[in-house]
Amino acid sequence: MAEEHKAAVIAHPAAGETVKRHGAAPSPTEEEAGFLDRLAAQAVGADRLKKELDRILSELEVLRSENRWQEMVDLFHPVEERVPELEEAGLGFAVRSEIAFAMGHLGRHEEAIGLALRCVEERPDDFQAHAGLAYAAYDSLYAAKNRQILLHPEEKKARIELAHKHFAKAQELRPDGVTNFYRQGMLYKAIQNKPDRALPLFETAVRNWDRLDPDQRRVRHQERKNFIKALYQAASCHQKAARNAEALQRLERCIEEDRESGHLSVVHKYFALGKVHFSAGHYEKARHALEFAAAQADPAEHDYVFELLARTALAQGAPDRARRALERIPGNRRRPYVLWTEADLLIAERKTVQARAVLKKAAEKDRRGRHRALLRLARLDFRENDYQACLTHCGEADQFCRTTYGNPCDEALFWTAAALLRLDRHQEAWRTACDLEAFRPRYPHLLPLKKKIAAELARKKNAHREPRESPPTPL
Repeated sequence: MAEEHKAAVIAHPAAGETVKRHGAAPSPTEEEAGFLDRLAAQAVGADRLKKELDRILSELEVLRSENRWQEMVDLFHPVEERVPELEEAGLGFAVRSEIAFAMGHLGRHEEAIGLALRCVEERPDDFQAHAGLAYAAYDSLYAAKNRQILLHPEEKKARIELAHKHFAKAQELRPDGVTNFYRQGMLYKAIQNKPDRALPLFETAVRNWDRLDPDQRRVRHQERKNFIKALYQAASCHQKAARNAEALQRLERCIEEDRESGHLSVVHKYFALGKVHFSAGHYEKARHALEFAAAQADPAEHDYVFELLARTALAQGAPDRARRALERIPGNRRRPYVLWTEADLLIAERKTVQARAVLKKAAEKDRRGRHRALLRLARLDFRENDYQACLTHCGEADQFCRTTYGNPCDEALFWTAAALLRLDRHQEAWRTACDLEAFRPRYPHLLPLKKKIAAELARKKNAHREPRESPPTPL
């Protein structure tokens, strides 16, 4: 009680003290007071800070347009040291976002992602922040795909999840956009090899561009490039699924839309057109498109154009024209798929010994697709009735796939069963065909093969059941 009475005594203020009056605002914390007092005393006003930010962003835009990424970083990173007044005023976000983009182009992907994460933390509902982080993660995955950096499987998985999460948030914040739908589509298609998941995103990117009015298109002209690329990639997805009419419609529109802008190379567009026509069995149209692409292609760099031109010629029964196309590719630059087509040409010319040599060379050269050359050797063995050699090559192809990819090789199982059938090893053939059915139930021609094996098994069983004829009774 004594303490309460003492507290109730009203004393006169000491010199220098201020009296806290009823209803007056509470005194600010020391940190807040210092910040606001400095701000009040600054000669630099908000207008000048805004002008300084605009100047810096204009400078960054020029540097970015000229790909001067290192200068961007040297001038403005870290933001809190290079432009402390902007950082203290809460205006460092836009500069930091640009520096994150530059870091990615310099191959400093971890730093780019770190800066982009900070942007998202600063502005969790900002479209540019989420788009920037998604792109930083996506860009690092492309770098890993191109073997510029190494990502361990768990790191790659986490990076893919990060990109998908922030692409989705950016799309939620700007559902009428083009670029983020296109980029997420590429994440599915190019990084995860899931064209079926990519296609709806490409189609959405195209649809969103189509819905923009002319004024909106002028404002967002930078997205037009990704609209054209989305058309191209949508055509590719349709072609992979053998929907050639849909692929052709999108590709023809892509070529028309890009006629003046030239965002995609003529070689790529007309190669894709030739590929769709080839897939549809329109070989003459494929030939015209591929010859147009080849006229502007570098055989060493664009070997795939000449390889498909050769395959088209083979499909048309023109081996001489096929050889002329293949001969344009330098010998030391012929990748395994070119060698496969070279072997097909040699087989068409009845030069099977040389074809075998080429396929063996392809199998030795190809670390990721060795089974493809081995399967061609197996089919050649089968055609020449060398079923034991066919089994050997199929076994090697199957073992390669199991070791490299963790799955059996469906085509190797098919030809193994076929070779065993020809060798009258019907029980083994049946077991192999059943293994294939368990792994790939709708494998082409599996059902007819099983019927043939079953018929042989039934015939052999019936033959064992037939009673032997009694010897004739002597007269």
